[in-house]
Amino acid sequence: MKTDIPLKRLTHLRPADLLLLLGTPEAEVLSVDTLQLPSSATSLDTVLRLRQPDGTEYLHVIEWQGYYDLLFLWRVLGYLAWLGQNQPERPILVTLIYLKPDDDVGNTLTQHLAGQPGWTVTLPCIRLWQEDAASALASGRPGLAALCPLMHGATDSMVEQAASLIIDQVAPPVQNELLAALGVFSASLMEVTRFMRLVTKERLMATDLISYLLEEERAEWEQEKASLEQEKATLEQERLIATDLLEEERAEWEQQKATLEQEKATLEQELATQSVSLQDALVRQTLQQGVEDVLIARFPHVPITVVRDIRQITDLTQLQHLLGALAQAPDMQSALQLLRVQSN
Repeated sequence: MKTDIPLKRLTHLRPADLLLLLGTPEAEVLSVDTLQLPSSATSLDTVLRLRQPDGTEYLHVIEWQGYYDLLFLWRVLGYLAWLGQNQPERPILVTLIYLKPDDDVGNTLTQHLAGQPGWTVTLPCIRLWQEDAASALASGRPGLAALCPLMHGATDSMVEQAASLIIDQVAPPVQNELLAALGVFSASLMEVTRFMRLVTKERLMATDLISYLLEEERAEWEQEKASLEQEKATLEQERLIATDLLEEERAEWEQQKATLEQEKATLEQELATQSVSLQDALVRQTLQQGVEDVLIARFPHVPITVVRDIRQITDLTQLQHLLGALAQAPDMQSALQLLRVQSN
């Protein structure tokens, strides 16, 4: 529920109607001011300049609060401090007006420390949901009637009565703005289409308040769009960073994979070489043993030193040739001669 603008407009349009709510119905409204605070980007939108029947003039600040803000009381205290330093009027009164329970952060600021003097500030406070909607209607004040949907006991029929009261007592264009504010406040009690049929679309569209609300909606939409664009840009940046990291990891993984494959190929080559060498060694050993066995079998008295000579022959072709030749040697001397020839 967008209430800031309707509340400010209502206060500017029908300030006298709110004096009953503030407890000073006999006061006279001299003006409703909006004061810029040079030390911040905010402004005091509803500062009533009032005069009591005895002639006393004073300021009365109304602070509407339609959302939860833990710093609300500190903010109001800052406003009052600025007014006290920059405005000559005295006294300076204030009333906090909470729209709904969820907005309520109390009305008392207390600061204390064990063993040290503390301080407490209590600000006058109105909680609209505790005010009686029927009494607001019965007051006959259009400004209060526009607020009645926010009060205790409000019904859709009361919204209709409030609309009738505003139409009967207030002339355009103020009438249209009060009706628009009533429509905003009664959103939880009456559907928009029904309310528009009740007061007619022409009355609502004729008010600047609708333009203000649409502008506020557009500003919020633009802000939300900018926020989404920022989130999108952030996500895109994070995606690019993640992509770069993944690319780096992939490249590193590819490098590790290539290294492992190279190591695997080297190991396989070494194993193949070792396997061939092992096979050659086994064949060589078998042929050497075969030569020994044939030589000893045929010539049992052959010198034992010939075994050393046989071990010195490593060429497989020579061993094969020697094995065949020994099997055909006519005598031991011939066999030894063959052995000496192959071992040299």
